[in-house]
Amino acid sequence: MKIKGTNLMVSVEHDIKIGNNDAIEATVVHQIHLFETEEEDNIGVEIDFGDVFNIKFLGIPIEKGYKAYRKFKSQMLELGIDIQTLIDEECVGILSNKDIEEVKNKFRKII
Repeated sequence: MKIKGTNLMVSVEHDIKIGNNDAIEATVVHQIHLFETEEEDNIGVEIDFGDVFNIKFLGIPIEKGYKAYRKFKSQMLELGIDIQTLIDEECVGILSNKDIEEVKNKFRKII
């Protein structure tokens, strides 16, 4: 057996508040994929949105599960509130360069 490369998948969670007066609270998960490259830094990074859970509207928990979340998003869209767009906007820059460098440094210790 010959190992050709090393990869690491890290999940990170952030609590967010969105909407007027922070009416909606949730926890979002992003997945950071780190991998060896032949470039100078030798570590590549890809970040993907993973999931959203622990959703509350005006402090009231939304039922767990994808169907309940989809129903909530649909109901809010009927009121003119696009939950996914609000989440996407709130997540821009949620992982700072410092956060990414910290994860990369931990990956360097592994490889």
